[in-house]
Amino acid sequence: MTPIWIMIIVAVIAIVQTAYYNKNGLKKVTYTRRFSKSKVFEGEKVELVEVLSNDKLIPIPWVRVESRISNNLQFRQQENMGLSMDRFHKSLFYLGGYARITRRHEVTALRRGYYDCSLTSIVAGDLFGVAHDRADVTGDAKLFVYPAVLKPDQLPETALKWQGDVTVRRWILPDPMLVTGIRAYRPGDPQKDVHWGATARSGSLQVKQRDYTVSPRALLVMNCQISEKQFSAMEPKDEEYLEGGIRICAALAAWCVQNGVDVGFLTNGVSQLDGFELNAPPRCSEAQLEHILEALAVLRIRMEQDMHVLLDRQIEAGISDMDILVVSAYWSQELEERAINLRRMNNSVTWLKIGGGQ
Repeated sequence: MTPIWIMIIVAVIAIVQTAYYNKNGLKKVTYTRRFSKSKVFEGEKVELVEVLSNDKLIPIPWVRVESRISNNLQFRQQENMGLSMDRFHKSLFYLGGYARITRRHEVTALRRGYYDCSLTSIVAGDLFGVAHDRADVTGDAKLFVYPAVLKPDQLPETALKWQGDVTVRRWILPDPMLVTGIRAYRPGDPQKDVHWGATARSGSLQVKQRDYTVSPRALLVMNCQISEKQFSAMEPKDEEYLEGGIRICAALAAWCVQNGVDVGFLTNGVSQLDGFELNAPPRCSEAQLEHILEALAVLRIRMEQDMHVLLDRQIEAGISDMDILVVSAYWSQELEERAINLRRMNNSVTWLKIGGGQ
């Protein structure tokens, strides 16, 4: 065979395969991506799992998957995967006939938030890099990153004192008329509370479980204003002050649920998902804690209404018997006037200072 015929055959093969991959490169190719967990806390690791399948006999010389990734999700560098300076995550694959590839990337969640990494762009190419078949794919790679829950020794003194005040009110006076159940005897339980019938049936001392006359509810109020007269964008240090306040709210919400205290959450910021107000009426359950943590994750640090207006709405709603903690970088005469009105309605109001406010 003469060289010219070889060149003609190669040219024909190149033209045919180029035409094929231009139209059918991604035919019967499926791609999915997901996070191994949908909810994590700041600093935790999670896996981004990619699955690429070719359900036809003809192989694909290369497939590139690209998507934009937030700077707050830190990838551990791996083979065949790169992150460009503009934060595009790229994975490169060779895909044989009837092949399936699963690739796992370790990701560290650096900052609270909601991250939707579902939209991806897939490009398949031929042997010579001439032909390209491209498609956009929407998957289910969505991740809630909850704020870190601070330990007691990381909380400010105001938060610890507030916890103590709530605890005192929660357990101040057992009501002898409110019996809610039976439990095992504990050292120090009075003899008059022993339930002799249950003791006889179980073979061990059982006592009456009583409810309490005072059953306060806690309301955590997060102020997304860094100052009373905030007209310009916040500096990075101001945002960090507010991020610290969000972590405090997460820790106190967890403490309330663990100690049987109804807890709610309110803020003058909005959700980054839909721009709606974030408001969780007081309840005590693991589901409520999950709800508050999710609200804190999606909270956009941007003031949508003045804090005193938000408190006015609570006064108009007539809330009472509430332990209110206002997490704020500042306190003003306007806020103090609202606090006085709320106290007159049998609420306690405490200011927890964050950052360098006054």
